[in-house]
Amino acid sequence: MTHPSPAESAPGSDVAALDTPQLLVDLDVVDGNVRRMFAAARGRGVRVRVHFKSLKCTGLARHVAAAGPDGFAAAKLNEAEALADAGVTDILLANQVVGPHKLRRAARLARRADLIVCVDDADNARALSAAAIAEGTQIRALVEVDIGMARCGVPPGAATVELAQTVAALPGLRFHGLQGYDGHLQMLPDYESRQAQSLAGAEALAGTRRQIERAGLPVALVTGGGTGTWEFVAAVLGVTEVQPGSFVIMDAAYHKVRPEFGCALSIRAAVVSRRSGQYVLDAGSKAISRDFGTPEIKGRPGDRVLRLNEEHTIVATDGAVPAVGEAVEVLPAHCCATMNLHRSCAAVRGGRVEAVWPIECSGRYD
Repeated sequence: MTHPSPAESAPGSDVAALDTPQLLVDLDVVDGNVRRMFAAARGRGVRVRVHFKSLKCTGLARHVAAAGPDGFAAAKLNEAEALADAGVTDILLANQVVGPHKLRRAARLARRADLIVCVDDADNARALSAAAIAEGTQIRALVEVDIGMARCGVPPGAATVELAQTVAALPGLRFHGLQGYDGHLQMLPDYESRQAQSLAGAEALAGTRRQIERAGLPVALVTGGGTGTWEFVAAVLGVTEVQPGSFVIMDAAYHKVRPEFGCALSIRAAVVSRRSGQYVLDAGSKAISRDFGTPEIKGRPGDRVLRLNEEHTIVATDGAVPAVGEAVEVLPAHCCATMNLHRSCAAVRGGRVEAVWPIECSGRYD
């Protein structure tokens, strides 16, 4: 049996009429965030590729697409496939694709999208090449460079040049450039340290580009950065685009680092119990991610989230305790993980529901 979502049949209704818990996306805030990012990045001469891993919802992606991003990035194949289903054609799968099933899916996806895939291993590149040949497609390939995150990627310099040359010689692949992601710096609270480390990584990435070009290979794309570091990466000559995602909807933790972007994402939750100085909400860790810290209560600066249980959030307050049945909005500490917990979201504007969108890529890891 399929159970209706709280927001089902809600377009046009008042937000106050929605059942709880309900995931909300404030479109006025989204629009302001998108305008701010696009204008600022393009003013520095770089493209903006919006990372879909933060959105996971093609309705929201279509909304952002109307503002004219320079393509989208995805973290997983299911996200790239959903973007293609939504009509997006310029897609960067900003990770490695490994194993016969996923390689086949990627090669088939390249039939209907101009797909870019990252590689950091010669054997994997050969397997990707074989899959593309088998499906009669061509895939653009980026060599991922480890610029300090110590996750994926090859070291800057000679190792990257060598792998780029290997990729360029493989049929079914087209060497397209480099990716260097500084995810470990995105939420570093000290601005000067974040700036210095991000610039150092981006300079290493751009320097590697120059080495590849000296070796005779053209480099069309050099991509990296995120919401927390985009402007540092954009300042380095040789970087062509940034790939932020969280800036679109934001969260309470990221907002502390990037206060110029507003928090568009919240969870509307109702008070189910109260006592002196404390109240309990009907949404807990199943609805509100506690990654990256403690959620906050929107518009109630005197309230403090004490803990999250599976179905409850316990909040202390220095102000008036809200009545049982009254609703508040919770700002999650991690937007990407919170989107992953829900199957739909209500897109709201001016206190009314403008659309109800399924979150097609929530709960998936393929």
